[in-house]
Amino acid sequence: MPYYDAYLIPISPSKLEAYRDFSRRIGAVYREYGALKIVDILLDDQGGDGASFHAEEARAALGDDLRDFAAAAGAQDDETVILSWTEWPDKQARDEGLAKVLADPRVQPDPEDGVIFEGRRLVSGAFIPLTSL
Repeated sequence: MPYYDAYLIPISPSKLEAYRDFSRRIGAVYREYGALKIVDILLDDQGGDGASFHAEEARAALGDDLRDFAAAAGAQDDETVILSWTEWPDKQARDEGLAKVLADPRVQPDPEDGVIFEGRRLVSGAFIPLTSL
């Protein structure tokens, strides 16, 4: 059964190109150690806020309690959000592969790049499939 790692990353738009380069570089290492796919998607600020994804009754009932990805990521006004995930063949492949990835010096940030995003603000988790339509 596939296994997924997912990341929610608040980032300055001025750092997006550096993030692309970083993701391509470390993505190759992830693939080398068994990852099937790495996907980075960028929040579309024209895509609607948290309320636009709820029916009218839910919006009325929840009011200001509706959240969106920017809020979940703790993004500041001058930041956007990347949602990233890595697909692995299964949990065992992920556990073994991720351990190798994290021990590989090629995934360490390049000091010349400076800070691309703040790792302490990254939101992450591991997921198992629930449905696929």
